[in-house]
Amino acid sequence: MEKSIGEKLKECRMNRQLSQQELAEKLNVTRQAVSNWERDKTLPDVYMLKEIAAVFDMTLDEYMENTRQAGVKMPKLPGRLAAASVAAILLYLISGAVTRRLAVETVAEMVIISIFCQGFTHLYLSTSVKGGNFSMLAGFDSKVEYRLEEVKKVLVQMDIHISCSSFGAVLLLGLCGFLGERQGEIVNICVMVSYCLDFTLAVCFLNYRNIERTIVKEKDQKTARAGYVSLVWFMAWVFAIVGATFAKFELESIQNNSKEAIGCLGWLVPFLLVIITELFYEQHRARKEVEAERKYRVGKAFWLGSLLAAAIMLGMLFC
Repeated sequence: MEKSIGEKLKECRMNRQLSQQELAEKLNVTRQAVSNWERDKTLPDVYMLKEIAAVFDMTLDEYMENTRQAGVKMPKLPGRLAAASVAAILLYLISGAVTRRLAVETVAEMVIISIFCQGFTHLYLSTSVKGGNFSMLAGFDSKVEYRLEEVKKVLVQMDIHISCSSFGAVLLLGLCGFLGERQGEIVNICVMVSYCLDFTLAVCFLNYRNIERTIVKEKDQKTARAGYVSLVWFMAWVFAIVGATFAKFELESIQNNSKEAIGCLGWLVPFLLVIITELFYEQHRARKEVEAERKYRVGKAFWLGSLLAAAIMLGMLFC
């Protein structure tokens, strides 16, 4: 016999081990309203039914039909690509030793990408998807209500993208060792810059594109969008200082571990303090503006921090 809406609601609530009061708080209604729904004394409207389904990580159709799609699973592709990257490194070590064209810096870059970026990211994301624990993910807020199954889907997309781009970068870096010295150096730089940009922008793009799918409440969605202004600005500054540092080292032929190198890198400390402070302050402002139902716009502190960061970067370049 088909269950009533109230019976379905009570069953889902009990399966989630939620009290009527806890469910009422998630839905921004009274406990009495939940009690009336479960006893079929009153019925929630279609908009509230969508909210109820979202609380239980279900679509409205799944909730009404008392069905549930299969849970999100990690595909095998990222793990296989991680193994393929390790195999590519071993192949480069063997071929480089035979041809005497083995470059230690290239090996280090390949290991960093395959082990630390690709391998650790896959392990981290797959553990989150399988265990359903997202507390360690950057940007995850325990106070925000998420559609957990949609979050898992986004993490799977990230894992696949990062695995593919990492494997491609490792292969290209391996090929650099068999080009001419100058050509190999140019390709190496292009690969590393492109990989860093792709890694960072892909994560941000996938997060931003799926805000409505992963976050339940509209106010939290607005807060997330507003926070991306300072986040993107922060990343732009990071890439700018890395590029400026690299340019200074190359143009002035600064050697690693020299006094000039240490002095140059010393500028990074105040620079990072400024842009990190700016990021957290603007994230806080964005949240407050949305809570006050005002449109978020960057303020004077944002531009002051940017001017200070620019001054520090110019000081590193010309001092």
